[in-house]
Amino acid sequence: MGPLEGSTLYVCPRCLESRTVAGACPRCGVQRVRCHPGDPDDPCRRPLMDAQGKVLTRAPLWWLRHTVSRLARRWEEE
Repeated sequence: MGPLEGSTLYVCPRCLESRTVAGACPRCGVQRVRCHPGDPDDPCRRPLMDAQGKVLTRAPLWWLRHTVSRLARRWEEE
């Protein structure tokens, strides 16, 4: 099992610094949000792509689902 497999990350929504513990971001002071990025082979770790394989955003799907869930659902349905 890899170091992040099955783990939870805490990511700052402002500067995207990640840690393995909750709390305020030491860089900018914003409270980090809890995220589960999925296992290494989980498709949610890939960027969102359209039917032709064009990358719509470089952000992984797990992050989009967490931060802009309505938009992510709409993109996944298209």
